[in-house]
Amino acid sequence: MKQMLPLRTIEYNVPLPAKSIRHVGADGEIGHEQPTSLLHAHIDFQSGRLQLDGNWKFIMSSNSQAEKRWFDLHREWIHLNATVYPGQAVDLADAKSGAAFAVEGVLSDGDTEAEYTGLLLLDPGKPNNATSIQCWKLSLYLYNTESDECEIKLTWAFYPAAKLGEMN
Repeated sequence: MKQMLPLRTIEYNVPLPAKSIRHVGADGEIGHEQPTSLLHAHIDFQSGRLQLDGNWKFIMSSNSQAEKRWFDLHREWIHLNATVYPGQAVDLADAKSGAAFAVEGVLSDGDTEAEYTGLLLLDPGKPNNATSIQCWKLSLYLYNTESDECEIKLTWAFYPAAKLGEMN
């Protein structure tokens, strides 16, 4: 019998170079809390939720085809709250050719909100020869639905936490 390798959630984090929790002004006043990550993504395949928080310029710099004007479309820090369709765990043991999910959500920068739609792709990468564990590539492509002014492209690789067994 073939063992399942269910992928329920993925959490991805790119920390800031120097962790800063609070900003202290010259007068000694403690200011607002600073983000601790350039990018933090949480994808819950089972419930169909995607949350992304990050630095807009960092996100745009991840897209090699980003146009210069896209860098100024949003404020420095953004939050994306999106739905992933269909909302279900992915059996990595059965998804040898990958999987595709539709994504719809709202991106907010504190001043403005914009609707984004796109795709979340899960593709098999090269297996690690030393451990025979399959690498996976996750790609997120999002487009501003109100205009063709912006495209978000994020890609990262991951290895399952367990080769045979249950993941998160």
